[in-house]
Amino acid sequence: MGGTTALAGLAGCISTGGDGGDGSDGGDGSDGSDGSDGGTTGSARLWTDLTDAEDEAITDYIDQYESETGNTINKEAPGGELDQQLETAIPAGDGPDSWIWAHDWVGRFAVREDPPFLYDASDDVDVSLDSYTETAQRAAQFDGGLYGLPFASETAALYYNADMVDEPPETLEEMVALMEEHHDPENGQYGLSFPGVDPYQASGFIQAYGGDLFDEGTLEVGVDSDACKQGMDALETLYEYMPADPGYESQIVAFSDGLAPFAINGPWALSNLQDDVDNLGVTTLPTVDGNHPRSYSGIQLFYFSSMLADADQSTVDAATGLAEWYTTNEEIIQTNAAEQGYIPVLTDVVGNGDLSSEVQAFAQQVEHGVPMPSHPDMNSVWTPVTEALERVFNGEQDSDAALDQAASEIREAL
Repeated sequence: MGGTTALAGLAGCISTGGDGGDGSDGGDGSDGSDGSDGGTTGSARLWTDLTDAEDEAITDYIDQYESETGNTINKEAPGGELDQQLETAIPAGDGPDSWIWAHDWVGRFAVREDPPFLYDASDDVDVSLDSYTETAQRAAQFDGGLYGLPFASETAALYYNADMVDEPPETLEEMVALMEEHHDPENGQYGLSFPGVDPYQASGFIQAYGGDLFDEGTLEVGVDSDACKQGMDALETLYEYMPADPGYESQIVAFSDGLAPFAINGPWALSNLQDDVDNLGVTTLPTVDGNHPRSYSGIQLFYFSSMLADADQSTVDAATGLAEWYTTNEEIIQTNAAEQGYIPVLTDVVGNGDLSSEVQAFAQQVEHGVPMPSHPDMNSVWTPVTEALERVFNGEQDSDAALDQAASEIREAL
């Protein structure tokens, strides 16, 4: 799930919810509201782009919400790339009332005026934003408006096969030494599975020396900064140990099939990898010259669509009620963490000390990283950087020249 073409590998990041629990014992962190107004029930459309297991889980949760509230949620797949489908459906007046994706679309869509794409639910949501971490609160807002509610954080970390690696590496040098022991591409063995031409996944290493691809505070493009170019050197080192096809599916299969000791990926891959790798471990990304890689993190949201602006109040209540119920339900959030590796942003769960070692590793990496910029200008960054990384990976261009070209293209687009 995650909002740009750079985040295609994130699509579908709701947890597999097990039996779902009922979350209705009054201890779920919610205010007990049923999401309806004076007993009037409503219906709302929710768009999701999920894996099969995640789709099954969210369906169970929606059934539970409908049973408790009497509201109806019509969950639909967008039928294509979510952002592209929204670009078509919302202007046609046929968009969803809510959708699920990472926070980086908030700024991009909040500034859209003709037509508007998001709905400010500040006056409709009853739950206190203090229920969520400060980072999650900020992710759901833009310029004073509340455009969604958060339920999880995520970032890329280091997976390792404990049958192939005795101890996970703490430094890039240690990781290179271990990759060297296993890398034998002529015999289908590799050192690393890593969709490393994805700027979201690669961001930690590019930004390891303190550079920012895009500074949301100053609105400056830093792709061609000395610090980012230095970080590219570390990224190129990793490129040497990857399968020849940098695509997401081609990369993940090498690790899942036991053909590589390491993978760099996010918590959305955890459930499947746990099924495929008997002794799976997760740890933070290795340090680079003593620097922790500053990976991008995403905050998953239930977005509130501009379709709600002209909808019946019962529809508004159904859509916002689902988001409130789900994001403040401690049992759901705890199950997400246990079964999907999602990093909770509900403060009552964050502080309860019950997180698994895998989730703790992802949470530690989030602490080392930075939230994805949600400013609208960030939308101009993803594609040029992706194309630059592809050229470097394929040996078509020197990394410094590739970053210079990407920065030039971004500035021309702004």
